[in-house]
Amino acid sequence: MRKPEANAIALCPVCRKPMRPTSEKCPHCGAERHYGPRLLESAVCAFAGMVLLSAVSTLLLPISLWTIMFAAIGLVAGFLFSHNRFSGDRWLK
Repeated sequence: MRKPEANAIALCPVCRKPMRPTSEKCPHCGAERHYGPRLLESAVCAFAGMVLLSAVSTLLLPISLWTIMFAAIGLVAGFLFSHNRFSGDRWLK
């Protein structure tokens, strides 16, 4: 098998072994390139935003329709936060 040229080799960010620069998965350690947040990260951030804002609204006002509205706003804010925090590509094992 022919060895690739020196400029056609990239190092895996996880295991530091050589691989093709255009590959989406490392053949050695199995790390994959991900773009944006994973489902679990989006769900955790959205749930945390919902709980935090509904707790703040409960501290300020008695439980009412406002609590539900604050929970919905927190859900959306948490989801947007996860997309901002985990944007871009990263290598995950």
